[in-house]
Amino acid sequence: MGAKLTSYFDQAKAKGGLGAQIKLAMLTKMAASAAAATEDTPQNIKIFEDAMKQL
Repeated sequence: MGAKLTSYFDQAKAKGGLGAQIKLAMLTKMAASAAAATEDTPQNIKIFEDAMKQL
């Protein structure tokens, strides 16, 4: 569960380090640990994709 969502945190880290990961968590209202335990539903993936565009 959450492999795709967790990968967004890895992408954010590569893009802007810890600050980008924190911003991603704020935009998605989900911490990396919660993302790992959450299902990769189309709705959740869209939320993360939209947030990544704002980083």
